[in-house]
Amino acid sequence: MKFTLKKSRKVEIMENNKKDTNASVGKRLKEARKNLGRTQSETAELLGVSEEHYRKYESGATGLSADKLLILYHKYGIDPTYLITGVGVKNEFDVDSFIANSNKEQKDEFIDRVLAYVSRMMKK
Repeated sequence: MKFTLKKSRKVEIMENNKKDTNASVGKRLKEARKNLGRTQSETAELLGVSEEHYRKYESGATGLSADKLLILYHKYGIDPTYLITGVGVKNEFDVDSFIANSNKEQKDEFIDRVLAYVSRMMKK
């Protein structure tokens, strides 16, 4: 006698939602990594995974675990809420206040980072 197990419609929907979520998270991860000027290799090393495995994160074939999300947040400042939902925390940033309350090294570093980011965006 042969038994076949069918997936319930609910399980199929959940699996499809998970795949869609992983793909969306991967797309936002890739965008954030590029915005920071990081390579896949650097980010894979940070997360303690192979480059091949990291590419699976960006493609959505594999989902990010909570510990990986926390590493990205603590080391790169990537908001886990943004990666998961696509909605970032809207923090107001007052450039004038930042510059007024920074020493020369902090101002120079900020300007260098802004210019590097603008340069990367212009190359796209």
